[in-house]
Formats: sequence, structure tokens, C-alpha cells
Amino acid sequence: MNNLYAILRLKCPKCRKGNLFVRPGLFQYKKILDMPESCPSCGQIFEIEPGFWIGALWTSYPIIVALELPFLLVAVYVRDISIYLILLGMVGVLLFFYPLILRLGRAFWIYIFISKKK
Repeated sequence: MNNLYAILRLKCPKCRKGNLFVRPGLFQYKKILDMPESCPSCGQIFEIEPGFWIGALWTSYPIIVALELPFLLVAVYVRDISIYLILLGMVGVLLFFYPLILRLGRAFWIYIFISKKK
């Protein structure tokens, strides 16, 4: 539970104090992916190897599925609703939650590889 709380707060996976992103918070629309090279608190390097963050696509995918699943269920089970309305809703939700998807995807990804110091 502590890991999930730290991930949602976008904190360093090692010390849980430093911010993962230059601009803290889930809903930052400017400089969404700007991160310091290392944790300002403990010095943990965030980009472990070149291309490390490409793997965050795998952790972003379940977040997207969770956000879009209600629209897909409505499209399947509600017959008298316009498919264009559903698509508009899906695109709107994705655009609104875009920073959250990217930032949480990265946070989950780095927590897989770096554990809290004891």
C-alpha cells in the first residue's frame, strides 16, 4: 500500500521523498515528462539506461484500458447511442487524462526496477 501511495504522489522509488518530475502533480500539462536526472533527495539516477522509459508504455497500457473500458461497454450494450458520441467521449477522456497516463506509467515502471532503501 505504501508503494501505491508513493507512486500516486510521484515520489522517488528509493527514498520516497524526492519528486520524480520537475513539476510535481499528476495533472501537469506543461513539461509533462521533464524529470531531473537524479533524485534531489537521495541521488538515485532515474534513467537507468538509455531508452529506459520506452518500457513505460507497458505500464501505461492498463491505465488506458481502465479509462476506456466504460466507453467500450456502453458501445456494446447500449444500442441507441451514437458511436460518434462514444468516440468523442473516448478521445476527450484520453486528452484530459494524458498527463496522468504518462506520469503514472513512468512511475509504475521505475518502481518495478528500483526498491526502497532499507
